[in-house]
Amino acid sequence: MTDEEIKKRPWLALENHADELTPEQFDYCVRKMPLTALKHCSDKLTPEQLEYCILRGAGASAALKYCADKLTKEQFDFCVRKSPWTAHEFHADKLTEEQLAYCVERKDD
Repeated sequence: MTDEEIKKRPWLALENHADELTPEQFDYCVRKMPLTALKHCSDKLTPEQLEYCILRGAGASAALKYCADKLTKEQFDFCVRKSPWTAHEFHADKLTEEQLAYCVERKDD
């Protein structure tokens, strides 16, 4: 894909052409489309890109849905606090007792 095509359709670049992108093109697409990056390319994200996707744009819910297994303990806990419903719905079996109590208490928020 050309830089112009990537700028017009960064989600398409991530979904279908991630392996063909240069590191700079990939990083551009990740920053433009963090949800798409989490959903389709989480295994290709650097730790910094993953952190960006969690904290900006896509957020905790998407990280829990699409790549919880890639999160550090701290990132997972952050996502549980930010999105208790998603954490309870998708990862109740992985939550600590304290996290589970928090999610049950807050899941309707």
